Amino acid sequence: METIVIIGAGASGLACMNELVKTNKYNIIVLEQSNKAARKILASGNGRCNVSNLNMDIKYYNHQDPLIEKLIKEFDVVNFFKQLSLKLRYEKNLVYPYSLSSLSAKNALMKNMDNVSYIDNCEVLAIKKAKTYEIITTNGHYQADKIVIATGSPASHLSGQNNLKMLEKMHISMIPFTPSLVQVKTNPVFKVLKGQRVKGIAMLYDQNQLIEKQTGEIMFTDYGLSGICIMQLSRYLDHLKNPKLILNLLPDIEKEEFQHYGLEGFFHEKIVQIFKEKNIDPRCLEFKIIDTMSIEKAQVCHGGVSLKEVDENLQLKKYPGIYVCGEALDVDGDCGGYNLHFAFASGVHVAKSIKK
Repeated sequence: METIVIIGAGASGLACMNELVKTNKYNIIVLEQSNKAARKILASGNGRCNVSNLNMDIKYYNHQDPLIEKLIKEFDVVNFFKQLSLKLRYEKNLVYPYSLSSLSAKNALMKNMDNVSYIDNCEVLAIKKAKTYEIITTNGHYQADKIVIATGSPASHLSGQNNLKMLEKMHISMIPFTPSLVQVKTNPVFKVLKGQRVKGIAMLYDQNQLIEKQTGEIMFTDYGLSGICIMQLSRYLDHLKNPKLILNLLPDIEKEEFQHYGLEGFFHEKIVQIFKEKNIDPRCLEFKIIDTMSIEKAQVCHGGVSLKEVDENLQLKKYPGIYVCGEALDVDGDCGGYNLHFAFASGVHVAKSIKK
């Protein structure tokens, strides 16, 4: 019986495990470096777990890779969770557990854990190739015929911090992890407005060229700006030289209507006070982006194992029998269920590749 070691008990690792246990052909060991499985799943979607999006398209990811497009298009998230006895529901394009509880998603994904060996508080330090693979961990050594690297990224540190350390001496090309879907530090900063939320259009410019715009909620913080549309725009910041944001907080209001109601007719009194003091036009509010917040604050990361290192089975070309899935790969997407969808899809894809 082949021994398969899955490194990481997050979304992609658990998806892979659930597909593999459908047959009794494997001795499956799951190693998790933190003290509990599925921590990011519990935290996702503000505790509601946005598992996917009905508007699934490669344009919402950082790569236009044909293999990634095939994976996300072919994966049936509804059927996947149906097999785990979890009913899903829809809020517009967003897909959630019917209970609107991330705990329901975690419990469904953990349902088959009794059929595998699960070891937590176990960090993988290195992988060595002999007749089989030897996995060196903080809890001892393990032998494996095949390995699935599903370690996630260091975003929010819920998956740990040394996610791909085991590959350092294996000459695998990796894109350094940087924060994506993250809050931004700005100038100016309106600290007294911390926690105030508004809706509007956020436009990202670089050297006066429009890069992207998003419509939705914007939140003032004591370091700059947050909110879903700000975090969506943060994905573009990596390669920009002089980024700035321009906010229109009244995109649907005509000039005459604004003049009639004044600031008081549209905004919280704290916002009114600041806008009057600073003589701010809410239809053209400009911020220079100084930096993003750190990886600890990010929802996901750019970076991971380069797609050039894996074949169509997500198997490392240099190391047959070692597969990579989920956030450990250099694939990241927008808010709205895209990252969890890819994690589940890639985990299942790896499992099916192993079973061929």
